[in-house]
Formats: sequence, C-alpha cells, structure tokens
Amino acid sequence: MGLVTICKYKRTRVPFYVEQAGLNLYSLEELSWFLYHNICLADRSLMNERMCRWIADEIGYPELAARIRNGIASGTNFQNLILSVVGAADLFSNQELAMLGERLKGLGSLQEQERLKMRADELLDNRNEWAAMEEYRHILRMHQNNRLGMEFYAAVWNNLGVCYARQFLFEEAADCFETSYEYAPDENVMEQADLARKLSEGSYPELERKDFDFMNPQKKLLQWEREYRMRQKQQNA
Repeated sequence: MGLVTICKYKRTRVPFYVEQAGLNLYSLEELSWFLYHNICLADRSLMNERMCRWIADEIGYPELAARIRNGIASGTNFQNLILSVVGAADLFSNQELAMLGERLKGLGSLQEQERLKMRADELLDNRNEWAAMEEYRHILRMHQNNRLGMEFYAAVWNNLGVCYARQFLFEEAADCFETSYEYAPDENVMEQADLARKLSEGSYPELERKDFDFMNPQKKLLQWEREYRMRQKQQNA
C-alpha cells in the first residue's frame, strides 16, 4: 500500500500556474512537493506577487504570503524563501528539509552552465521539451567553459537531440547527436544519430533487428537516452 498524505490546506478553484514546468498546482502541498522535487526549475522569478496573492487568497494562508513578501522586499536569501514555502506544508521532515537546504547550497557552487543544464534536464524529464530546448540552446550560445570538459558539452548536444527527436524533428536530432559524438565519441550516440538520420530520410532500420521497435522508433531513442545518462552519472560519481 502506498503512502497517503492528508492535506491541511484546501484545494483551490484557481490553480497556480508554474510557467517553467507548464503545470497547474491546486494546493500548498502540491506547490511544496513540486519545489522539493524540481528545485532546479525554481528561481527568484517564481517568488513573486502572483504567488503571494494565490497563497493568501486561494490557499487562505495570508501569514505565509506576508512572510514571502517581506522576504522578497528585504532581499532574503533565495534558499530561505524556498524553505519557507516547502516547510509550510508539513510534508517533509526536518531531516528532509535540511537535505533540501544542502542541495540549494550545492546549486550555488555550480558553474552557470551546470545550473542551466540541470534545469534543462528537469524540464526534459517533465516532458517539457520546448522549454528544455531553449535552455540547452542558451548553454550552447554562451562562451564555452573549458573547465566543464568535452563530456559536458557532449551531454548537452545529446539531450538537445533527444528534445528534437521527441518532436519528430529527426534531421535536427541527427545533427545534434553527430555533434555530441564529435565532442565525446560514443558508439551509442552514433547509433542514435544513424537512426535519426534514417528516420529523417523516410527510411526505417532493417526489420530483422530484434532490438528495434518498428512501430515506435522513438522508443529506441529514449532507451539510448536513458543508457547515456546512466553512463554519465557513473562517470561523474
């Protein structure tokens, strides 16, 4: 049996729309859960008067809204603003909130390109491909940071290719996968490029290939994406 959480605050009739993720949230608990699990999508622009009005008028928690307004006005650390909202719902233990605080501190120590990539990766995981594409392209327009290494930029190009592939823009996807391979040669990435190139030309891989789903070519691309990310995590561990 899964865990069930009883919400303390009412479900709102008017949702709070999180533009960064394309989500409607209907309770303080949903907002808290979203922030805790998608911290890279949150930035200071999220903590604005619109959120304060929603918390005060729809949730019925004017004290929290006033706390956020005062924090914004006084220039309170962004980490404290996030912890105030997440902690208000009583979904997470003190230990979990402390862990969230450490994650927020860790984000502050990253290079800007690394933070943007984490944000883009979360958007991609949330199936918001168009927003993720903008973040990946933003990274690639920036001056290349040699301290991040070729593998970092290979991963950015690979994930941008995945975004295009999910939109069935296979020619663009193939170009991205090929560029990723130039940064850090990887046979699986080249397989992705070859498959995307064939699909862009209107042809399909050989039917006798047992590992290819003829009815769902994106399925194979997504499988390779997961395998690629797994190897990246193992290399960075």
